[in-house]
Amino acid sequence: MNEDNLQQSALEIQTYAALLLKYFNQGLEQRLHEYGEKMSSLQYGILRMIQFEPLTVSELGRRLGLNPSTLVRSVDALERKGLAQRGSDPQDRRRNPVALTEKGMALLTAVPTVAPDDIAFQVIQSLGADSAEQLKLLLRELIVRFPEGPVIVAAFM
Repeated sequence: MNEDNLQQSALEIQTYAALLLKYFNQGLEQRLHEYGEKMSSLQYGILRMIQFEPLTVSELGRRLGLNPSTLVRSVDALERKGLAQRGSDPQDRRRNPVALTEKGMALLTAVPTVAPDDIAFQVIQSLGADSAEQLKLLLRELIVRFPEGPVIVAAFM
């Protein structure tokens, strides 16, 4: 594949990924609204990231590929809503991991990231099990090549 074709492929992949994200987020935002919680998909993603272990804002930034300063407002908003809380690390007083609260866990339990009535879920389902699995594996192969990709992929293993 020559460089022009590769650039065209990269552009198409970027566009398709953005559209997929849009469709997945529409379903998620609708479920959050029905639950009575107004939050961004980024805030919801932070809750999912800290579901199994507290993470500092810096660690969240690395895993999400975002500058930690971008995340501070979102973490602050989650704290104000009582969905997350900053803690302290007895081993390192400079480290303040963000942890999920009981209210945050209740939200994650009640509001799934993906639901069968989501258009994105239905379209992926229409691919059939084999094609959906193949797509997932190709996306995983792509993600692990990014700086924090292996950490993100490991969370699903």
